[in-house]
Amino acid sequence: MAATIYDVAQLAGVVPSTVSRYLNGYGVRGKNRLKIEQAIETLGFKQNLIATGLKRSRLRSIGVLLPNYTIFFMTITAQLERILAQSNYSLLLGNFEDDLTLLQTKLDFVEEHFIDGLILFSSGVGTESAPRLQQYLQKKLPVVLVEQEIPGISTDAVIVDNAHASFRAVEKLIHENHTRIAIVNSPEHIYVFRERLRGYRHAMQTYNLPVDERWIVTGRFVDMGEYAQIQQLFDLPNPPTAIFATTYYATLGTVVAAHQQHLKIPEDISLIGFDHFDPIDALEPPLSLVLQPIEAIAQTAADLLLQRLDGNYANFPQTITLSTRMAMRESIRKL
Repeated sequence: MAATIYDVAQLAGVVPSTVSRYLNGYGVRGKNRLKIEQAIETLGFKQNLIATGLKRSRLRSIGVLLPNYTIFFMTITAQLERILAQSNYSLLLGNFEDDLTLLQTKLDFVEEHFIDGLILFSSGVGTESAPRLQQYLQKKLPVVLVEQEIPGISTDAVIVDNAHASFRAVEKLIHENHTRIAIVNSPEHIYVFRERLRGYRHAMQTYNLPVDERWIVTGRFVDMGEYAQIQQLFDLPNPPTAIFATTYYATLGTVVAAHQQHLKIPEDISLIGFDHFDPIDALEPPLSLVLQPIEAIAQTAADLLLQRLDGNYANFPQTITLSTRMAMRESIRKL
């Protein structure tokens, strides 16, 4: 079996990113350079490179795996690309469509392409990839998780306090005297949305307000067909007076559903949405939103990965929790 970059790193006693730097023509400390050259000679790795026709590139690579190509993930990815390019890293991007089998395939693919590190948006089926990720870590390949920690995996993670964000949003509606509050959420098998639902329930419970299970609407809301689920809220005998939409697409879907029912925001229904992207500014009235720290997510994930790539494992593993903020605009009416 042909030797890999990870075999070279293990034999030389260095991290794979150091071997990658050497192979790509970057300067490596003398002692490490000698160890790498000896390992390459022992393993015949240089001959393997020639045999497979691989060419050296001046640009090193980071694998970034996403559960989908929604505007949220692509915006963070664009930030990551900008940040990591400053350290001469390019991105090897993959979408696993929230499918475990496809995720395993993507994990194999990016490893075979000699990535130096991995950023995995781990919500949903990503949590089931622990055995494969453990193999990455055993090869000293740095992994940073975004959105959720994975049980059994000891590595760095960047998460957002989604439950607290939801609690504050629902609490704001309660302070405006709303007691019948619906939530338009994504599927609960995804950790982020399970946490947002938990925050919603916690706020309602804290203020001794009942939750009608019919007020909990679940879907992806990326096509018009799903908007009918939101419209059903308005047909209830005792419909909600306010809605908390937990994603960008749920927010847009709620606006469309209300418009199709000839309801005005906030006169007929109050709304707090999630995430700000430029197209949402075209809506009237301006919407109240929970704002995720997109730039901070990208910067923190990149900083952690670059620190590990430099061989600095101080305070490893780290889980960094980021907070959201709220932008209160004109989509909430006080009762």
